[in-house]
Amino acid sequence: MFFRLFANRRLFVLLLSVILLTVTVGMTRGERDSFTWPQAIVKNSIAFVDSLFATPVYTLTNWISELGNVGKYSEENRQLKKEANGVQQLKSQVATLQEENKQLKDQVNYVDRNRAKTITAKAVARTPDRWNDRIVIDRGTKDGVAKDMPVVTDKGLIGRVKAATGHMADVQLLTDTGSGPGIAAHVKSGKEESFGLIEGYDPDKKRLLLKKISPKAKLKKGQTVVTSGLSDIYSGDLLIGTVERVTPGEFGVDQMAYVKPAASIEHLSYVMVVRDPTKLQLKVHRKQVDKEENKGE
Repeated sequence: MFFRLFANRRLFVLLLSVILLTVTVGMTRGERDSFTWPQAIVKNSIAFVDSLFATPVYTLTNWISELGNVGKYSEENRQLKKEANGVQQLKSQVATLQEENKQLKDQVNYVDRNRAKTITAKAVARTPDRWNDRIVIDRGTKDGVAKDMPVVTDKGLIGRVKAATGHMADVQLLTDTGSGPGIAAHVKSGKEESFGLIEGYDPDKKRLLLKKISPKAKLKKGQTVVTSGLSDIYSGDLLIGTVERVTPGEFGVDQMAYVKPAASIEHLSYVMVVRDPTKLQLKVHRKQVDKEENKGE
């Protein structure tokens, strides 16, 4: 019978497995301070395999997790950029308001120092092709603005009103040499006063040209040039600029001076229109005289 059992391989393998299982259970029963050699082999094998795959799997998991947060980080980045742009725009607006506030304060001080009545206006337009020639202001005939009234800033004269409508006016700047009469001016040089006419502008040197100065006049660099009170248009003593250089006149019988303008025309925000009652009365007087002369003819 024993040899028959051995001849049946399946039954023999089953019996052997039962015996090995029984022996293993007997060896693993109870508490032990060490593992059996089969357990040690299995556990070491598992630990080795785990060490091979743990680090790459952990790295891949973190990468996938961070990839999922890319959209979130992009949105946060856009928000931060938007807030930064908002802060920058706010700073720019504050700087603009501070500059306008300073200009208005300077104009108030100018009005306090001068008796002539002025009308404060804001520059609202400037033609690109005539950037150095004209500006448009937001005051017109309804506000008391009239043709030929001088226009100044707290720094000095910048031009005159060329034309006016109800609520706006065109201002011809001093740098416009294409039209308009010259400006009667004089140079303050101690007790003596040297007279001349502002006629022209040198765009390369950015200087006004004071012509028809007496050859006997002794002008020096830095002397003040102001409007003459004898002008038909401009009030007296409006600051124009300072003498920078003196040269012989066009025909050699007089002198010409390069005048550095006191007021900048490049950055004009607020200006003042000078409403001089004396010049207004003079204009009315001239019209009446012309009318009487025409009747006599």
